[in-house]
Amino acid sequence: MDDLLSLLDKWNQEESYQEIIDCLETLSNTQALDYTLTCQLARAYNNIADPDKEDCQALLKKAEELLYSVEPEGAEDPLWHYRLGYSLFYQDREKEALSRFKRALELDPEDRDAEYFIKECEKYIAARECNPEMYEQEDWDAVEAHLEKYFGHCDNVFHEIVSPDIHVDIYIMSPTPERNYYVLSTFGMGAHRMNVPEELAEKKLERAEIIVTLPPDWKVTESGEEWYWPIRWLKILARLPIQEEGWLGWGHTIANPDDAPFAGNTRLCGLMLTGPQGFDEEAVCCPLPGGDEVNFYQMIPLTFEEMQFKLYHSAQELLERFTPEQLAVVDIGRGSVCGDLPQKQFAIPREALKQVYEGEGPQGCIATDRIVVDGAPVGYCWREEPDSGDEAWDSGWRFTAGDESDGYMDDSDRSGVYALNTICNYDPDIIPLLDSEPGTAWSRGEDGVFRPELYEGE
Repeated sequence: MDDLLSLLDKWNQEESYQEIIDCLETLSNTQALDYTLTCQLARAYNNIADPDKEDCQALLKKAEELLYSVEPEGAEDPLWHYRLGYSLFYQDREKEALSRFKRALELDPEDRDAEYFIKECEKYIAARECNPEMYEQEDWDAVEAHLEKYFGHCDNVFHEIVSPDIHVDIYIMSPTPERNYYVLSTFGMGAHRMNVPEELAEKKLERAEIIVTLPPDWKVTESGEEWYWPIRWLKILARLPIQEEGWLGWGHTIANPDDAPFAGNTRLCGLMLTGPQGFDEEAVCCPLPGGDEVNFYQMIPLTFEEMQFKLYHSAQELLERFTPEQLAVVDIGRGSVCGDLPQKQFAIPREALKQVYEGEGPQGCIATDRIVVDGAPVGYCWREEPDSGDEAWDSGWRFTAGDESDGYMDDSDRSGVYALNTICNYDPDIIPLLDSEPGTAWSRGEDGVFRPELYEGE
């Protein structure tokens, strides 16, 4: 028996699963297999099942039947539960599989494989139970045809597994001799009608998809953050209008938390939406059969200085600082187009900032240089309603030291847009105030305690 188990273990390590099956099926013709050999045979059927082959489900079903045949003996064996869960999972029976993997983990708390499959089961169950907004078939076909016509042939799709609200795939158009860069596009964002301000209702801006262009050597299938962040942000932006009950459109900017770079190999830390750069003019808008339109925007990554410039000037003024080549394709190593402007010396270097605030909702705020450059504590702060179009990033919070003159406050170069967590690093005493509603103001007394003030607005 020991020799047979050693041989089976050797075959399993060599992935010679058919050898195991042939051996044990032959043996079963002359004698009943015991519990151990039955489980070995079931494991081999599980392992040999190939999703790309027609017999896959039959092999998994065979493994399931073998395992159930020794159920009483397997009741307290974590491997029996794990192998049965494995068979059920790949038969698309995730709910049944989940209970088996959970029992396997109870019996063997160190089983990382069972832990992994529990998460996978929960993910697939959630995906099956949700009912996301999706394009009607005619609209789907129209958007797909638009992508093909103006952005290139889609030769790969990153399909979304869990879609709680909208179903967002990422379409990938690979480089060609005529267009030597990748085009990645959301597909499904436009199924949701965004909450566009009433004054813009006639412009048909309720639906959108977002593209990004990447160099031909970009490793689009890699999961490391230095390669994955553009895809991550396409997905984040696709859902942002739903989460914030707002909208995204031309000129809108979104900052990475704490203005941190997207990855360790770049200074880029923010995004701005523009029209498609270097494509036909008609690429910007896809008419739908029912009369609606899907607007296509391009995601342009920005440096911290560029984000600050745009927020205090305008998207158009910032775009005028770029060359067409700089806008055409993401360049993670490019310098700031606002590098000629005076740079602030922050009291706390950006790399020294810590995560001290975990609030929800928009994380942007405005603070004066008295706080972030001079290091003065917050003396007066208030929360106002964000301007139309800024709801996705602006929390409405404004922070001052309280001793700035009117001339100081009127000078836009002496304040900036920062993440709430950044200002919390400068003055943690503000954290308890941050749940206050818009229309609230707080003043710090000589004793260092914040007290509510009458909010007078702008």
